[in-house]
Amino acid sequence: MRWVNSLGPAAAALALAACGNYSTEDVRFLAALPTRGDLHVHVPASGASSALAACDTGEATVWQGAKAVSDGLDGGVDFIVGLVDSVRRLEPSERAEDMRRWGPFDDDRHPGREIQVVITRVTGPDGGVAHRFAFEARVKGQPDFTPVVTGAFEGPSASVGKGSIELSFEALWSLGMNDSSTPHGALLATYDRTGEPRRVSIAIVGGALGLGSFSYDFEGWVDGSGSFSYRIPKGLDKLYISSSFDSAGAGRAAVSYVTWLGLGGSFEQCWDAAACLVYVNDPQNYSCSTPPCSLGEVASCPAVPSPPF
Repeated sequence: MRWVNSLGPAAAALALAACGNYSTEDVRFLAALPTRGDLHVHVPASGASSALAACDTGEATVWQGAKAVSDGLDGGVDFIVGLVDSVRRLEPSERAEDMRRWGPFDDDRHPGREIQVVITRVTGPDGGVAHRFAFEARVKGQPDFTPVVTGAFEGPSASVGKGSIELSFEALWSLGMNDSSTPHGALLATYDRTGEPRRVSIAIVGGALGLGSFSYDFEGWVDGSGSFSYRIPKGLDKLYISSSFDSAGAGRAAVSYVTWLGLGGSFEQCWDAAACLVYVNDPQNYSCSTPPCSLGEVASCPAVPSPPF
């Protein structure tokens, strides 16, 4: 995804513009910024491919697609966090009691554009401390900045709190800061690390990241098990999957689909840690090329958190 470099030099400009030591108060502001670990979707790699031996019962192709989807989501998250991370290396340009600002700095890749980052501290909905942050850009000489990345956070730190962060690709286009591979649309991520399971929801708007406009929802437990709702294409058809998996990657899924003709249906699947099918309930024989598609017994399905059926 080449678009991830669209603001790379902008972030570099931030990183090179200043350096210094943080005050204790600076650290409190920076603790509100999420890290990759806060926002990543952790789908087991074992779901990406079957064991070397062929699956006699067929492969769980819908689960194999989950890894590619999660990698695409994580790529978008990495881009956002990469911008945010540039701030962690800098001393603020301006400090107020409830505000820190970095910049504005010139964007070397996009002449005539400048950027800044602002974090403000406010009272949250529950009366506790909350923070708002924005990565903004503007055409030099213009009075107003346009938000490119915005976010909100509640809690003592991102690692044990909850928040949201949004990237607007449309803002890059409106500012003339896009490149040939910058998509349109937006990415909105919300996360909650206040307890177990850890929750991440990523909404894709306008086909950003090359993924369908959809809300991709993930829950992860400390032991590596979890659940993941996602969308993948099957030719011109669309599949909507609610899955749940154990730490080894064995799991279950409830799948609904809409064909290119607008016809709909559903089926259920279970698979082992090698992504080999152990159970299928597909009375319409949609999920395989050679019917009958249904096989196995539901009792063969693995124990997983939040079973989808």
